[in-house]
Amino acid sequence: MKRFTALLCVLFFTCTFAFTESEDDVNEPEDTEIEAPDFKWNQPGDQYIAIGLMVTFPLNFGGSFPLYRDGSLITGGAGSLGYHRFLTSWFAVGADISFGYHPTIGSNIFTYIPLVVNMTIQPSFKRFEFPITVGVGAALENYLSRSYFPGFIFSASAGVFFRATASWSFGIADDFMLMPQWYSDSSNNYCGVFDSIKLSARYHF
Repeated sequence: MKRFTALLCVLFFTCTFAFTESEDDVNEPEDTEIEAPDFKWNQPGDQYIAIGLMVTFPLNFGGSFPLYRDGSLITGGAGSLGYHRFLTSWFAVGADISFGYHPTIGSNIFTYIPLVVNMTIQPSFKRFEFPITVGVGAALENYLSRSYFPGFIFSASAGVFFRATASWSFGIADDFMLMPQWYSDSSNNYCGVFDSIKLSARYHF
C-alpha cells in the first residue's frame, strides 16, 4: 500500500511538471521586431504663436514715395506677432500682424501696420524645421499727416528653425514684402519693395 501511494505521488508531480512546462511553451511570446513609431514634432491640430524682430531694407528707395516728396526711405525695423495652426504635420495656416517703420533722408518717419493671412509649408529634418510662407493682406500706412488704407500687401518668407524643446523653436528667416499704392491719378502710383532679416521665437502648444 505504501508503495502504491508513493507511486501515485510520483506520477502526480510528474504530470504537474509536464503540464506547467507545456503551458509555458504555449505562452512564450514569438520573436517579433517592434518598429519604433515615426515621431513628428508637429501633428494636425497643433498650434504655435510666433514673435519676431526685423531689420528691414527698402529695395527701391531711390524713387519718390507718394506720401511724401522730400526724401527716400532708409533702413528701418519691424516687430511681428502671429498665430498658426497645423492642418497636417507639414502644412499650417494662420495670420500675422506687424508694426514697421522707416526713417527718411528728410528725418521723417513712414509707418505701416500690415495684417496678413498666410499659409506655411514646413519640411523638417530631425530638430531642424524649414518654414516657407506666403500671404496676402491689408496695411494701414502713414506718413506725416497722410494715411493710406487699405493698402494691399503680399509677403513671402523662408527660414530655418531649431526645435529646442517640444514647446519652443528659434530661428532666422528672410522676409520679402510688396506694398503697392494705387491712386485715381495713376501718376502717383507706387510700389514699395522691402526685404527683412527676421529673428523669431515660436511657442508651440
